[in-house]
Amino acid sequence: MKSTKHNLFGAVRKCCRIPAFSQCPHVIRNVCFVIAIFHLFLPSGIFAQNLDAYTIKAIFLERFTRFVEWPPEAAINDKLQPFIIAVIGKNPFGTKLDTIYSTRKIRDKKVKIIYICNVNELVGCHLLFVSESEKNEFYKIISLTRDKPILTIGDAKGFAENGGLMNFYTLDNLIRFEVNEKAIRESGLSMSYLLLKAARIVKPGEVSQ
Repeated sequence: MKSTKHNLFGAVRKCCRIPAFSQCPHVIRNVCFVIAIFHLFLPSGIFAQNLDAYTIKAIFLERFTRFVEWPPEAAINDKLQPFIIAVIGKNPFGTKLDTIYSTRKIRDKKVKIIYICNVNELVGCHLLFVSESEKNEFYKIISLTRDKPILTIGDAKGFAENGGLMNFYTLDNLIRFEVNEKAIRESGLSMSYLLLKAARIVKPGEVSQ
């Protein structure tokens, strides 16, 4: 019997109409992903199959990392060290991150999930999810992560405009995401144009609609 986690990823792919990568020729896998990622913008009705918004977001944290490169000092190629995802503030995922990534890897590395209350607790983090509960702390969080190779992903209006690297938002009941290109460059990370093409690009200080 297939595992629950395998079925979960399969269900997301089915809901999003995402083709299995093994069925795509290697040379067009990136193109398949670009097409697939547009289907991330799911209508709320899709959640009838018990896939809520934070299950989808939890899975796409890994999807995003496929199109981001970390500098050597982040030791992203050291398979003996885990890929660390930190969640700061009120945890909107419940147990979803722990369940999904208990066996699933990111960049061929085991995944470690940590939950923190203070940005000063970040140690060796590769990806930081900033909860909406931290809206009043955006400036402090971003100022402490701005020049570090940490993929910061927010979940509230204004996060990317204020210097966060990526942000989920909802428009017309669809899940979407936006990227601050300037912040990406300053962080030392690099992001594939394929992911940029699928995102709404925001500029510092620009107010999202």
